[in-house]
Amino acid sequence: MRKKIFTLLFAAISTMSFATGNAELFQVDVQELTADFAQLTELESFVNANEGITIDEINIENPLVQNVANASDVLGVLASLRGDSPLGIPSLVWGLCLSWVGVLIVYFVADDRDETKKAFTGCAIGAGIYIIYFVVWVLVIGNSFLFF
Repeated sequence: MRKKIFTLLFAAISTMSFATGNAELFQVDVQELTADFAQLTELESFVNANEGITIDEINIENPLVQNVANASDVLGVLASLRGDSPLGIPSLVWGLCLSWVGVLIVYFVADDRDETKKAFTGCAIGAGIYIIYFVVWVLVIGNSFLFF
């Protein structure tokens, strides 16, 4: 029992000694935070004054939306990454879940070499996961009685 208490005490002390070195990471600059929220408050009051206005209708040169406009097109960026995949499902997922059948589906439906490469990459990842599963579970854990 003493050994367990000593181990827990030692772990707590060593954790506390590591935590003291990064105290500046948890300090909040209130003035910077207030300035950032002031910009948001100004944008909110502008939108409330002009009911029914959307971000697309506001002039992009407007300083109120200058920071917002860059981050608001997340779906457009994701659509450009997705490419022309079958049924809107990424080609990597086709290869990962359906293996060589998924690669064939992407090859015939998408008719795009890059999408087929992505599907093949997914197929290779899936095969790698299966091999790791087989080695760890079947050979090591499943036959562990051989080691005793």
